[in-house]
Amino acid sequence: MSIGYVRALRILNRAFGDYPASHRLHILIRFLTVPFPRTIDDVPQGARVLEIGSGHAAYARLVVEERAREVVAVDPDIRKSLLPTPSPKIRKVAGYDDCIRDTTFDAVVIYDATYRMTLDVRRALFARVFERLRPGGVFIWKDMDPAHPFKMKWAEFQEWLSDRFLRISLGTGFVYQTREEVEAMLRELGFTSFAARAIDRGYLHPHMIYTATKPV
Repeated sequence: MSIGYVRALRILNRAFGDYPASHRLHILIRFLTVPFPRTIDDVPQGARVLEIGSGHAAYARLVVEERAREVVAVDPDIRKSLLPTPSPKIRKVAGYDDCIRDTTFDAVVIYDATYRMTLDVRRALFARVFERLRPGGVFIWKDMDPAHPFKMKWAEFQEWLSDRFLRISLGTGFVYQTREEVEAMLRELGFTSFAARAIDRGYLHPHMIYTATKPV
């Protein structure tokens, strides 16, 4: 792990200290409940990264600290996207992924941003991810593993709390896929070198990280 939890928290505190209180609370909850530091090294060193559904760009901020040379962070929620960028290496864009025309990314990251998408919408998104990657580029997708039903119930409850009191998430409902379903979808789209890794040890949520590569 290239970045420790205490250092990561300090980086985020400096980067987002001037944000409104409700947004700072959301960022803190995200950090405490999601293993950001465990997935930093999945981003290639020196990569140009596209993060889809970046939210406040907290993960992007940690990635540019240690791994990426640049992150294009796109999110449709204007309340998050139009807040000040947390780093000059991060370019925030308010919109959906199809507003990004560049296809020269070394890595594309989607971090907990698809669980409210139907499977057909998700598949179309992953197909666009494939097109945006350079040959040899890596797709990094953080999701939940439905093989852990008790942890899934807690994840859904937390999201309900966020919807009810913070009101800064878009969409409704939950759609999750098994590891086997994810692998089948990505390989059908042309990805290779598929890998799935559980990163939920010590967390209440069934965190899973998936990686796949666009062939050279």
